[in-house]
Amino acid sequence: QVFGQEGRTGYPLVDAGMRELYATGWMTQSIRMVVASFLTEYLRVDWVRGCAWFHDTLVDADSAINAMMWQNAGRSGIDQWNFVLSPTAASQDRTGAYTKKWVPELAELSAYLHTPWDAPAEALRRAGVVLGETYPHRIVVDLKAERQRSVANVLAMRRENQQHNDERGYDLVALPHGKQTVVFTLKMYRIDREGRVIQAAAKRKSKPKVKQTSGRGQRGRSQS
Repeated sequence: QVFGQEGRTGYPLVDAGMRELYATGWMTQSIRMVVASFLTEYLRVDWVRGCAWFHDTLVDADSAINAMMWQNAGRSGIDQWNFVLSPTAASQDRTGAYTKKWVPELAELSAYLHTPWDAPAEALRRAGVVLGETYPHRIVVDLKAERQRSVANVLAMRRENQQHNDERGYDLVALPHGKQTVVFTLKMYRIDREGRVIQAAAKRKSKPKVKQTSGRGQRGRSQS
């Protein structure tokens, strides 16, 4: 149950999505990205496990699309995601209606619906919420630290497999006929042959254009 298949990760938006998926076989696209980011970026679980669970539960499962999207989320696809969706920002559920529907035990905790651990004790009491009992504690606590570990792990893997990086730090993928092709790689993961992250060159400031004035209309003017 590492992936929170039953929707008990302690992150309400993630849990709402996983509960909807298990109950209906469906999850809206933006929430799919939230839970995929949570699995790969914050839990550092192999994207293959998420792909398999989605394939088993989605009524609209498509083998090619499902695998491609999970590969991209897991930093091993041909069009890797250049974003990470937060499980707490909840921009995909601004009103809270979605989370309240699928995580009803938090429905009375409106102000702290997506971050119940931040709620004062009195707010939890009024909402009838007891963390660790009526709703689980978070499976991970420090999201920033977990994300930093994920980045460090990806860089370590890339440093150990330089044969799969080109001179600009992009991923190289082997094709069936034996050749290789370059695929998109996030800047933060592009490394040189010494394993150092390649710093983007500073953009040169263009010189302001000087407006050239024409000599027309100057004839006949008096000279002082």
